[in-house]
Amino acid sequence: MVGVEFKSVEEAESFYHIYSKIIGFSVRKNQCRKNQAGIITTRSWCCSNEGFRRTKYIKNPNRVREPRSEIRIGCRAMFRVCYSKITKLWVVKEFRANHNHCMATDMQKHFLRSHRKISAAELEQAKLLKKARMKTSEIWNLFVHQNGGWDKVGCTKKDLYNSLAAGRRGVDDLDANTTLTFLQSKLDIGPEFFYAYMVDEESRLTHLFWADGASRFDYELCQMPLVVLVGSNNHGMTCVFGFALIQNETAETYTWVLQKNLECMKDKLPETILTDGCRSMNKAIEDLMPSVVHRTCSWHILNNAIKHVHEEGFVGELRNRIKRYYSVDEFDLHWNKMLLDYNAENNEWAKALYSSRHQWADTHLRGSYFGGSTATNRCESMNAFLKRFLDEKLPLWRALQHCDHGLAALRYGELGKHATDKLSTPVLERTSMSEIEE
Repeated sequence: MVGVEFKSVEEAESFYHIYSKIIGFSVRKNQCRKNQAGIITTRSWCCSNEGFRRTKYIKNPNRVREPRSEIRIGCRAMFRVCYSKITKLWVVKEFRANHNHCMATDMQKHFLRSHRKISAAELEQAKLLKKARMKTSEIWNLFVHQNGGWDKVGCTKKDLYNSLAAGRRGVDDLDANTTLTFLQSKLDIGPEFFYAYMVDEESRLTHLFWADGASRFDYELCQMPLVVLVGSNNHGMTCVFGFALIQNETAETYTWVLQKNLECMKDKLPETILTDGCRSMNKAIEDLMPSVVHRTCSWHILNNAIKHVHEEGFVGELRNRIKRYYSVDEFDLHWNKMLLDYNAENNEWAKALYSSRHQWADTHLRGSYFGGSTATNRCESMNAFLKRFLDEKLPLWRALQHCDHGLAALRYGELGKHATDKLSTPVLERTSMSEIEE
């Protein structure tokens, strides 16, 4: 490779970028030397894993965020060209091909930083769509369809968000008249949209309320509930085990759903289950999976406590009973003291809650893994995520197709996390137990 000539430094850079993408690594500019006239005479590029991260960025006692995974691990691969005054060409003077890390696979190459770039045309298109009030996530989905897949867009979803955010700085908000005109246009398009507003004596907008068709639909009772069985993967991300459209929410219906899920999973039982405390679901789990450790959502328990025990401070104490580890005897002692302090000894709801303590108290759930979750917030976030893809007016076949698209978006995010973990090294920080670590 040494001695190969290029017509320009841009041609040399383009060659190394194409080469790095084929091999499976990311590159960045390294050294640049200029002559007295300020003209570049030497340019080099290196692997993105070259060098090491500065210690001050790793050992920071005041760190708020978790440190990013380490990619700089001392890789010495590089490419250097120099300008020849004789031939007036750029000549390769140094080429190191060996790396000290694994290469990205074909499915991971589009996550490499130097090979991610949103084109000028697509950025302008995205800006126009944003002006048309299109969500960034919807613009991303449009680009995915236009290019024929997630890996063919040329950038990641986060890159698109960052590019659009950079162009929004300094843009004034829409004034009241434009806002009302926009809301009226939505009403003209769909009569299910609703909005109302109030002005003061000087005709200035003081109150504004609006709701689209989906919001009004969510306020009503859904005729066919969508059940989504979700879990947590090794990255702490949400994964979907299955979907079910059901006619009602009886114990018999949930039993059927769980039976079909077991049939799909070849009768492999889960280790643990976390639910919101629905009695019908609880009955189905008890009948079909009696050996599975079942936890009730702590948020729902605390929310019900507000309704049934009207004593200030009780909810905070109950939260301690849920999340603190005691011995069984200590738990009973603290529980009885709590009831006595808040005049809840004869409260029927508290009695029923105590009888089901093996489903919500960490003392009785010790040794069972729930992926760090004590509440069904993962399910709630999944519901919000799917609402971006579903609509009440969709025919059933189209709704299933949109569910598939939402599921593909989740899997794409998981693929990106896999690529990040493979192509970087986690930064291990010292904990407060330094004596043990030594």
